[in-house]
Amino acid sequence: MRPVYTLFALAGAAVVGCGGGSGSTSPGTLTVTVTSHQVTAGTSVQASATIGGSPAPNVSWSTSDSHIATVTSTGLITGALKGGAVIYATSGGVTAQTNVVVVPGAPVGIQIVSGSGQTAARSATLPDPLCTAVVDAGGNWLTGITVTYTVATGGGAVAQPTSPATNGSGIAISGLWTLGSAAGQQTVTASASVGSVTFTANAQ
Repeated sequence: MRPVYTLFALAGAAVVGCGGGSGSTSPGTLTVTVTSHQVTAGTSVQASATIGGSPAPNVSWSTSDSHIATVTSTGLITGALKGGAVIYATSGGVTAQTNVVVVPGAPVGIQIVSGSGQTAARSATLPDPLCTAVVDAGGNWLTGITVTYTVATGGGAVAQPTSPATNGSGIAISGLWTLGSAAGQQTVTASASVGSVTFTANAQ
């Protein structure tokens, strides 16, 4: 069973009478509860808001950073980019909050970062390496994922490393691409476990 985390905000105040007598109203407490402060990118956790153990009325939800975590009108929190965000619940003019931390998830796709669309003479070496990122469902660039670069058309060659892993910034950087002798468009395929992308170059 996962732990339940709560944060509190007063939703009322004690009232003290004058002349020796006293009366009070018990302060209500707005409580925000989530099953975990950690959310995997692309997945969701449910938050709830209560006062005195009962569902709080007319709750509005908001987030400090929608790029990191979003929250719906019903308190469903979804992780996106890696980082921390604060989730707020407001009811009856009183606001409580809880923190969430989004962590990267499983790889779901691959994308070109840079190096495609270069132009050089036939059989020349292009100046820029081929750079690729492997991403999770939240769009985070993941580290330690192997990407293999293979010449697809044109007959050229890619220098080592031809199968680099994504580095600490989430980028897999190839060796330099030497074009083949054929004029026109040439291609290299970058492949990972979740798919592939195609780099192009123009040989003049």
